[in-house]
Amino acid sequence: MHSPAAPTTRAGRKALVVGGSLAGLSAANWLRVSGWDVEILERARLPLEDHGAGIVLHPSTSRFLTDHEGMALDDFSVGVDHLRYIDHRGEIVSQAPSRLRFSAYGALYRALRTSLAARGGTYRHGVTVTGVSWSSAEAEITDSAGHKETCDLVVGADGVRSTVRRVLDPESEPQLAGYVAWRGVVAEEALPAAQRAPLAGAITYSILDRSHVLTYPIRTAGDRRILQNWVWYRNVPDASQLADLLVDRAGVRHDLSVPAGTVRPDALAELAAEARRQLPSPIATLVEATPDPFLQVVIDVHPRCMARGRVCLVGDAGFVARPHAAAGTAKAAEEARLLAAALADARTDIGSALAIWTREVTALGRALVARSRRAGERAQVDGTWVVGEPLPFGLRDAGDSECYEP
Repeated sequence: MHSPAAPTTRAGRKALVVGGSLAGLSAANWLRVSGWDVEILERARLPLEDHGAGIVLHPSTSRFLTDHEGMALDDFSVGVDHLRYIDHRGEIVSQAPSRLRFSAYGALYRALRTSLAARGGTYRHGVTVTGVSWSSAEAEITDSAGHKETCDLVVGADGVRSTVRRVLDPESEPQLAGYVAWRGVVAEEALPAAQRAPLAGAITYSILDRSHVLTYPIRTAGDRRILQNWVWYRNVPDASQLADLLVDRAGVRHDLSVPAGTVRPDALAELAAEARRQLPSPIATLVEATPDPFLQVVIDVHPRCMARGRVCLVGDAGFVARPHAAAGTAKAAEEARLLAAALADARTDIGSALAIWTREVTALGRALVARSRRAGERAQVDGTWVVGEPLPFGLRDAGDSECYEP
């Protein structure tokens, strides 16, 4: 990665980005190259960790790093040659060419943080934003210590339980899909050669009865090892059963996810037992070999408002689509790019620019949520996902996620 010169900041163009994960970093970087003074406010006191979360790369996700940092896709992702389906015996029953690429949360996070620092952006840890307000002339945030800070624009990038969304659209709440995603990663070398072979060089699916599991390789950010990432969608339609699953080993009840290292031993034992019973041997081996599986509740979020005044939402602070289109990170990156483009001209009225931006990203978010919901219902409810069919991956359309070297 080269060290770019920071752009000249235009007077009176300061943005505060609430949330420092990938959505916030994308927004901050795109705004920074457009000449904005940018500051990220992140509530965590330490750099964020990925816990092995894999990400299907999309041209929108990689565009900033390739176009503005001169990075090659191989610097932060790994590709596959095939989309593969295997049956319950672990045998390949369908295979098609694929040019999908996969990254890891940590690889993207580190690259985007490095870029922001090199361009003169600020990233502040330990700041919990509790309130947001705005007028025709400025926006303002309030933090948990009672401090207030004004700016020209507030970007809410604070995730599914967004404080900023609650101010803009207090009635928008996550809607449960009725199932969870169990996830984990395993170092390739930890698997026996016979179990690695059916998964090598591919994104691999296995279709179960009202359930499905997939696995693909990712590359770590540090030592660049290849890991095998897996996701298993399991129905949990009963509210009391879901509530019990969200209680961790310390007795703490979580909201929509239980982080790696905190899932109760009895839940992990049940997961391993069901993996042996239901999954093809290569994928069951992955699940059992994973040191710290974690789970996420699958949801939809469909906000009625993406911006008011001088405040807007990006990433999971806005629309949240089920993971089946593999485009959540891509959506956040595209929203950030479009936001910077809309606000690039210093003469542009911010409110008017956000109104135009809102129309585009709302259409994008609604379509993605609807398409991801249909894919999830086919796999988990209707049981109509057919072995061998193309994947629904894509930001605007199924199939638009394949990445190529620029």
